[in-house]
This record gives sequence, structure tokens and C-alpha cells, in this order.
Amino acid sequence: MSIIIKRPELEEFLRKNGRRKTGKTFYTRYVLRNYQYFIVRKGGSIYDPVNDEEFDTKTFLRICRKEDNIILDEFHRADSKLFDALHAGEFCENLVFITSTMHYYREFTSGPEAPLKGLFSIRRVGLISPVDLLRYEWGEVDKEFFELLVFYQEPALISRDLKDIVYSGREFAKSLVGEILDEEDYTFTRRYNAVLEAIAAGKNKLTEITNYLYSRGLLPKPSTSYITKYLEILVKTGLLEKIEIFGRKKSIYRHVSPLTELEYYLETRYGFGEVPLTWHYLKKILENILPLLVERFIERFLAELYGLKPVKILDPEIDIALLDYRRVRIVAEVKWVNRITRETVRKIESKLFRFEDAEKILIVPDKAIVPETSLSVWDIETLINKAKKR
Repeated sequence: MSIIIKRPELEEFLRKNGRRKTGKTFYTRYVLRNYQYFIVRKGGSIYDPVNDEEFDTKTFLRICRKEDNIILDEFHRADSKLFDALHAGEFCENLVFITSTMHYYREFTSGPEAPLKGLFSIRRVGLISPVDLLRYEWGEVDKEFFELLVFYQEPALISRDLKDIVYSGREFAKSLVGEILDEEDYTFTRRYNAVLEAIAAGKNKLTEITNYLYSRGLLPKPSTSYITKYLEILVKTGLLEKIEIFGRKKSIYRHVSPLTELEYYLETRYGFGEVPLTWHYLKKILENILPLLVERFIERFLAELYGLKPVKILDPEIDIALLDYRRVRIVAEVKWVNRITRETVRKIESKLFRFEDAEKILIVPDKAIVPETSLSVWDIETLINKAKKR
């Protein structure tokens, strides 16, 4: 069965007018079914996969002057003549350009001599949002299936089970990272790999990441100046995200993709890939990392739902904190467990009620496990209902 996750904001954008493996091509063709689709091959030739025909730029321009409604994928590979024609207005009106690289995209749309400046409305496509995933009619969503939805943010993983995601995900994650950097004209070096390892291992501050690389002999000395450019590139390409520490002029770094986080975590902590690990043993390991990945998923859900900015609060340490300008609007704790004690609830209350003006939420798989509390309690059903009402 083909599963199509509706992406309303992207669909609205496509009907009116980043990163690889986010479903850009698939979803564009799904929404704009009356458009002719072409892709630019490496070398500049333009291919029509429907009719199995290949054109040079001159022939393709003739097609564009006669026809309307055209999608051109990997447009950054095209001959400069195509962009000159666009600049001169010699093209169809309804034209959609797709690219997998931010680096080349900026060359065409930014700067004083950018040939496409002002000619296109632009939308960046990332992972599928948690709101869109929870809106889909999956049927009954229990704790285990909710954990799968965390990985379904990567469109290529939709409909796979957890065992398949874990075992096949390692090669996919590594090739994805390499492909993203390659498309942006960066070479995937040992330093990039070690930065991703460090963050998956919990070393998410600048100094911690630096020390991790230095201890492995990848830096001549433990100076943060050696790795800032690597972090900037990994953030720019959408592999990492930078989260502000509330009340401090510092930040932490995190994996954007739950798949890369999981696979680097398994490799760094347990040697997964080099040492054969049984599924029985892996399931026990996953009990440690899955609650954190669920927490991140819910943080993104709340941030999108309310239009707020995620920050990290360390004193006291809060699972989820969302900011509106400089004010904390939402604080939430995620307890991804099957049982929660009254004592645990009281500790959470004590921590969250320090933020007087913020909405205070306790998020669990099922409300039935929570003793009486003055906190707002959300469970899987609540999250799904909030997504559908948005």
C-alpha cells in the first residue's frame, strides 16, 4: 500500500505557484499531476523519464516556449543558457524548479548577479513534520507505533518496522550524510563523522565536541576554532540543529534526523556495524534512546503547533521549553513509560511550577497511568486530536 502523508503548507505552495530524500520530487509530482516532469542529468542534458527522451538545452527551451506547466528537477546542473532565457522572460509561466543543494541554489537566487533573483517563490523542504504525521489516518496508534512515527519523519522509512529501520538504517544514514555534503561541495571527512558521533554520544556543547575530536587524534590541540566551521556547515546543510541555552550565550547541537542520531548512537556506544548485535540485545538498547527521540519529536510537534522557539533550560533541566521572544510560554516533561509514580509526578510539578507564566504539560503514552495532578496531562490521543484540529 502506498502511504501519502499530506503536507498542506507545501501543497498549498505548489498549487499557487535542502535536503535530499525529503520527498521533494515525489510530492511535487503527486500534487502537480498535470505538469510535465524533466530532470537535469549530470553533464547538463535534460531527461524526460515518462517518454524516455533526452534533450539538449536548446531543444528543451523550444519545448518550454510551446508548453506550460513544467517541473525541472536538479535544475542547478543545467547549462547557463537556460538561466539566460529565464532572465529574458523566454519561458513558460508555470515553472517549478527543484534542487537538492542549498549551496548552488544560493548562487542562482542571491547576490547582485544572481540570474533567478526575484523570479521564483521559494520553499525549503525538510523532514515530514510531526503535525502532518499525526494528522494521517493510521488507525489505532499505540506506544510502539508512535515510536515508529518518529522515524517516519524520514519519508524513505515510512511503512518499515523498527527492526528493518535499525538494521538497514546504518548504511542509509551514512550514505545520506555523504550525499548531502557531496551535493554541497563538501568532502565527508573523518572530522565530520567524528562530530556526528560526538553529538550522538551526548557531547553536544562546543567544548565537549572539541575534546571528543582531540581525544581521537583528529585535532592538533583542543581548540574550538578547529571545529566551528564543521558545525556551521552541518547546521547549514540540515544535518544538525543549533539550540540556544536559555539565559546563556551558549548553544547545544543535535541531530535533525532521528535515524542519523540512532545509527551514530548505536555505532559510537556499542560498535554497531563492527560487532554483530542480536535483535534481543538491540531492543534493550533502544529502550534507552527511544524516549529521547520521542521527546524531540514531541518538542517539534509543540513548536510547530504553537509557533514557538525551542530552547534548552538546564537549571532546572526541562525536557521541553518553548519561547515566545524572551518569555518561556510552555514547559513540558515527557515520561515515555508504562507506569509513573505519585512521587515522580510531584517532582515534575515542583520543577515545572517554577515557571509561573508558562503552560505546564506532562506528556505520557496514556493518561490512565498518571496519578492526580494539577499539571495538564497529554497522551497519544491528545497529540493526535491537537494535530487534526490545527
